Amino acid sequence: MSTLKVDTLQTTGGAGLYPAKAWVNFDGTGTVAIRDDGNVSSITDNGTGDYTLNFDNALSSSNYAGFYLAGNLGSGGYSLISPVAVSTTSLEIEVANKNGTLVDRDTVTLGVVL
Repeated sequence: MSTLKVDTLQTTGGAGLYPAKAWVNFDGTGTVAIRDDGNVSSITDNGTGDYTLNFDNALSSSNYAGFYLAGNLGSGGYSLISPVAVSTTSLEIEVANKNGTLVDRDTVTLGVVL
């Protein structure tokens, strides 16, 4: 069986296409629950609005970019997500409302590209 390893793909115009190294969709309220993921082994609930995402496979560098979204389904509004601690094996984030108060949200999603 052969394995295909792809770090970057080329588009027609020559610009790179960079696949996600990790991604997750989880419920951050009550007992944190992962709905679906790629390369995320678990999530640690560090307190209100503070989560650590643990990667299945370590990334080659901690200089990655994260794309974040959070909110409560059906209630509108928005949340701010900030990286707190970044490493090759985990990513700690904080979720806050528009006033800066840390909050739990029922829908938190993020992707990581490198």
